[in-house]
Amino acid sequence: MAAPRLLLFGRLPEPGHVKTRLDPELTREGSAVLYAAFLDDAMKLAPDGVAVELWVPARPGALERLGARYPAARVRLQPGGSLGDRLEAAFARAFRDGVDRAVALGSDHPTLPADFLVRAFDALANSPVALGPSLDGGYYAVGLRGSAWPRARGLFAEAPWSTSALFTWTRARAASLGLDCTELPPWYDVDRPADLARMAGDLIEGSATAAAWVRLAPPTMEPEG
Repeated sequence: MAAPRLLLFGRLPEPGHVKTRLDPELTREGSAVLYAAFLDDAMKLAPDGVAVELWVPARPGALERLGARYPAARVRLQPGGSLGDRLEAAFARAFRDGVDRAVALGSDHPTLPADFLVRAFDALANSPVALGPSLDGGYYAVGLRGSAWPRARGLFAEAPWSTSALFTWTRARAASLGLDCTELPPWYDVDRPADLARMAGDLIEGSATAAAWVRLAPPTMEPEG
């Protein structure tokens, strides 16, 4: 049986293509530097014994540049379509490869505790679905056990992506499919200028994001709390 797999959804850190909603607190170049740090930290979240697969949109040089940056991971191009289509493709590939437990994770939450991923993979030993709610109503992670596939495709079909109803809808859809769902602790994404102050207060010492923020933080930006 193949090793459990972390399906990390990210992007090539290019100015103007990542974290554009952080304007005007950060320049396009600054946002790209900060996002590169987010991605570096996310790539280190996989628990011991878990393989990492990075799924990114097709951009010139994406496979080569990210493959060189993360030589221990496999980099794959996301297909077209909705986020649901992309998640379905990543999980289908994992289960086709013989993986028994897979967790899809976004790359927009640089202060996410690593223990949350340990909990996600542990939960899948007994539960077919694990779901990590985001404070904006979405979710930062979704985990599936191989035995739930292909029934779990229904979690991604017609989902209300990019709305505050996504987590509640997905949990209800899992119940309707007869799939027990373990809920992980909630966390937050860093998407907008207002999120940066909270991030600054939660930075993990020694992380790539902490180091980047020392260089990029606007003088007026104070940590929350």
